[in-house]
Amino acid sequence: MSDEKEQIGLKKQLGTVQILLYGVGTMLGAGIYVLVGKVAGYAGTLAPLSFLIAGILAGLTAYSYSLLSPRFPKSGGEIDYVDNAFHSKRLATLVGWSVVFTGFISAAAIIKGFVGYLDVFIELPDALVIIVMMTLLCMLAIWGIGESLNVIGLITLIEIGGLVFVIVIAGVDLDKFTSQFSQMFIEAPGYDVFAVFQGAFLAFYAFVGFEDLANVAEEAKDPKKSMPIAIMGSFSIALFLYITVAIVAVMSLPLNELSTTNAPMADILSSKGPQYVYIISLISLVAVLNGVLAQVIMGSRVLYGLAERNNAPKLFHQVHKKFQTPLPATVVISFGIMVLAIFVPIVQLANTTSYVIISVFVLVNLSQAKLAFNDFGEKKCWSTRKFVLPLIAALLCIVFLVYKVLAVL
Repeated sequence: MSDEKEQIGLKKQLGTVQILLYGVGTMLGAGIYVLVGKVAGYAGTLAPLSFLIAGILAGLTAYSYSLLSPRFPKSGGEIDYVDNAFHSKRLATLVGWSVVFTGFISAAAIIKGFVGYLDVFIELPDALVIIVMMTLLCMLAIWGIGESLNVIGLITLIEIGGLVFVIVIAGVDLDKFTSQFSQMFIEAPGYDVFAVFQGAFLAFYAFVGFEDLANVAEEAKDPKKSMPIAIMGSFSIALFLYITVAIVAVMSLPLNELSTTNAPMADILSSKGPQYVYIISLISLVAVLNGVLAQVIMGSRVLYGLAERNNAPKLFHQVHKKFQTPLPATVVISFGIMVLAIFVPIVQLANTTSYVIISVFVLVNLSQAKLAFNDFGEKKCWSTRKFVLPLIAALLCIVFLVYKVLAVL
């Protein structure tokens, strides 16, 4: 019986479109619905330029993931990347647990955000809402990866629809855009380069999420084909939407109002009618759940991968016979998120996750650069781009880390 259990693996059923929508959903989340105003607080009318710079920086790391995920299509992919590049089990294990940690904290913070949005419509005890929603999301994640990603894909389409809805209803005039183009992308009075980069540092976190795709590569039907398309495709869609929304926000709201609002999408639509504000608030509520479900799936796959490599209890490598999903890992991840969201002040821990995830990005980029160098030494097909771009990405991530440390000091 135990031998039979060991033979059960994760079900390979994910297509390119499913994985791509999963990536878009993890990046969009609820972040863009509030983040654009905060970026404008630093960069002013040059907020679209800040998003463009952040997109270029994040895109370099996404490129490394697009090369590594089809090469090592396993759950907990970052563990394999680091292990194969540096042959260090300890470093690989540290990376794996770091990814699990960031998923825990991120999802706990997001589910707290769901409670806040729900209070607009109905007030219920926070703990009750968290317990009920996490139980439902856990059951969905156990039911099947295909079913879960179908739900994520549907919600992602709603999220995209919400942003397109804001863009269309706001009705930005093309002539106005042309006349203000230089103030959004080249130079604006009163703002300097340092302010634009401060905005870019903040906007960078709107793109975090593409790395989650690496952890479903083992369940892809054809990872060598699907993963590069899904990672770079989802990133490109998010980049286009972010810059477009930033343009609309800058052109629709006075700068002093945009930089202080916590709900820029609702404020953009408020002048068009209260019914529009209600619609975008509902979309924001649904978008939050998408982020939590994505983190449950990602965290359970990394924990499953750690157990497979004997870096976590073997219990977490067990797969449900019928649904072929990592049952114990999913339950533990969901329960951990629930406990953190109810009992722990998330804000302090969330700040820590930014250091952790960028540190993981440094190691992933260095892994790709090292593996590309090894390929050259082994007389395999050499590509300068596959070595140089990840190396630049690693250096830029280190700059991010140094900046954050200096900003705190």
